[in-house]
Amino acid sequence: MKQIFTFLTIVLFAFSMNAQYIYNDFDANQNDPFSGWPSETTIVANPDVSGINTSANVAEWVRTEEQWAHVYCDFEGTVDFSTGTVFDVKVYVPIACEVLFKLESATGTTTELTTNVATVNEWTQLSFDFAGAQSGLYNKIVIFFDFAASADNTYYFDDVTGPEYQSGGTGDPVDLPVTFNDDNINYGLTDFGGNASQIIIDPTNPDNKVAETIKTEGAETWAGTTVGGTVGFTNPIPFSSENTKMTVKVWSPTANTPIRLKVEDAADPTISVETETNTTVANSWETLTFDFSNEATGTAALNLDYTYNKASIFFNFGTTGAQAGEQTYYWDDMYMWDATGIIDNNLTSLSIYPNPATDYINISNFSVIERLRIISITGSVVYESEISTETIDISTLTSGIYFIQAKGIKGQL
Repeated sequence: MKQIFTFLTIVLFAFSMNAQYIYNDFDANQNDPFSGWPSETTIVANPDVSGINTSANVAEWVRTEEQWAHVYCDFEGTVDFSTGTVFDVKVYVPIACEVLFKLESATGTTTELTTNVATVNEWTQLSFDFAGAQSGLYNKIVIFFDFAASADNTYYFDDVTGPEYQSGGTGDPVDLPVTFNDDNINYGLTDFGGNASQIIIDPTNPDNKVAETIKTEGAETWAGTTVGGTVGFTNPIPFSSENTKMTVKVWSPTANTPIRLKVEDAADPTISVETETNTTVANSWETLTFDFSNEATGTAALNLDYTYNKASIFFNFGTTGAQAGEQTYYWDDMYMWDATGIIDNNLTSLSIYPNPATDYINISNFSVIERLRIISITGSVVYESEISTETIDISTLTSGIYFIQAKGIKGQL
């Protein structure tokens, strides 16, 4: 039976069974923060930019005389060992010592591996293979340096990678467009670099929900927020040669503030594109357009052969929280822009059903629509007409994936 889908893209992926998720590299991918007990971890400049570690920043931890002193990382989900079994971490130790890498569950179940580090004052990569471990159980990493000893020393570590974890929270996976109004969707907001985000009632419209992001005083220049957690969107962002733009509604406390949007392959963070635009108003909503064919300086260009299925937004990019002071931003309605126009973000009461469809689709509240387009996955307009009835005949369309664009009676598209 022929089926026509709207706002839905179905693509088959080939996943690597040994994919390494970046828990924290203390530079641009601080997906899951590390803390310490009884002393905290801090992010510092790399004390030895050489060998296997030339990154700018690393984690520093001063070990106290507490016998069970450790660093740890809690994350909102459980390790999925179907994506790999090996955790890697780079370490820089002042003495030859034993390092214990431990996984813990919320119920107290643990598994651990140890290794001895003989090389001192030089970056060394350690690998811990948890082959046979149970998926869906562990939600915490604990690392002990100089395990079971009690001497004061300063340790550095970096690039903690391992199997992906299943995002925390319940609900359906998120996909474009992102509106924050569906309580059944797990939007998976994930902060890094000093941001703090949550979904709240729109301060300017009690009938709408938005994301609130606070860039704290301790935030880095690159503090950001990812939507979709570690797995990203259900379907790839449908970029094409004629469709390279996305839009996001933003409320900023200041005008002329740089907002950066980054898209990447959730399975391979080395594949990404970043672009940037500035706000034009203060204390007011505006729709910002991000053109990924115009990448930010120093970032990769858009490659249509790649898959991009994850998005992160950065407010006041390039400025630290200490420089700007704590600032609160709101954002909503992350959409694709098509070469033929923008989906009308104001038609919040519009819905299209059934989905999937075979011979017809119904347009709810069609009286507020002036014109409607149906666009194929390749960007071709296969249907366009003024709307005077609730039901649209699609029986002549071939099976496939389609997008709907609606033009409101006030002229918005």
